[in-house]
Amino acid sequence: MAAPRTTVLPRLDGLDVLRGAAVGAVLLGHSWPGIFQGAGIVGVIVFFVLSGYLITGVLLKDVERHRRIRYGRFYAHRAFRLLPALVAFLGVYAVVELTADVLGDRSKGIIGYTLLAGFGYLKDLPLPFDVSMAIGPLWTLAVEEQFYLIWPALLLFAMRRHRQGRLLGWSAAVVLSLMTASVLAMLILAPQLHSLVYALPTTWGLGLIVGSGVRMYRVHIFGWFKGHRLRQAALLTSVFVLATLVFVPKANESPAFFFLGGPLAMAAAAVLVVLAASRTKMMPAWTRALQALGTISYSAYLWNYIVILWLNGGSTADLPPLVAVAAILLTLLVAFISWHTVERLGRMARARFDRYYEERWNTWQAAEMRG
Repeated sequence: MAAPRTTVLPRLDGLDVLRGAAVGAVLLGHSWPGIFQGAGIVGVIVFFVLSGYLITGVLLKDVERHRRIRYGRFYAHRAFRLLPALVAFLGVYAVVELTADVLGDRSKGIIGYTLLAGFGYLKDLPLPFDVSMAIGPLWTLAVEEQFYLIWPALLLFAMRRHRQGRLLGWSAAVVLSLMTASVLAMLILAPQLHSLVYALPTTWGLGLIVGSGVRMYRVHIFGWFKGHRLRQAALLTSVFVLATLVFVPKANESPAFFFLGGPLAMAAAAVLVVLAASRTKMMPAWTRALQALGTISYSAYLWNYIVILWLNGGSTADLPPLVAVAAILLTLLVAFISWHTVERLGRMARARFDRYYEERWNTWQAAEMRG
């Protein structure tokens, strides 16, 4: 039996614009942390909500079509999407530090530990060893991948019992309870460990749950945003909220931001995801630059921080204007190269895997029907 052709759904340009705006906020936060103190986490929150929406959509389609989640295919797709750029990033880091020791990581003896934390998606957890600041941003990728280790099974379990609402409610309650416990422990026992609590998977995991909830109930939620004036008001309000939070001082240290600013940003990001995903018209031409940035956002996120460290002598202080612009331009160049080389190879490998997987799946299905 010949395998049916896999229909490749077009990218939603509105979501690419949102990706571009999110990574743009991260670039500003990395380049001028003294000015845009909340920009990095605002961009990350948008990514979390968007990721929850998109990945839960993938899982729901699998359940609707096959009454199960094809875990092998799901995790293989994650690997094809993420690993090529990550391998290139960590490989270049290791070569540069082993040869030039720009950040002093070779002298500290932490290159191996850094690679372990990077490839193992462990950067968001308390580790018994030191790792390089160069992989600091990888904590967000670790949060996502740990979430997707447990979310597919929970989602399937809830769908088979028609308990999706309970899944969202209990998941949010558990995450908020653990975040509250970690923040209180920090305030009482060790206030200086705010950076550790900031990176824990429970601190911002609610964003992934919010995005997942939007996708699970999108038919109802899309219906709330009908009418041109209402959509415009929702767009302007959400953009204003996120733009304001970009300037919140010491957002990564403040428990108030964890409990108030974070959820507010998640709500605004959820509204923007709904507006982008429900849009039926093409985005205007002036958004093309953001669309392009959104396309290469993953690599731009990976590379920007280490480029800044290498150009700024290992310092994370505000960059001089020319150095900051150079760092952003170099980041975009490297991300563009990554998209068209190693990430392209990943897309090609994923397409070949899909053809092989569909053939095996159809053969197995036919054998089941005969049996």
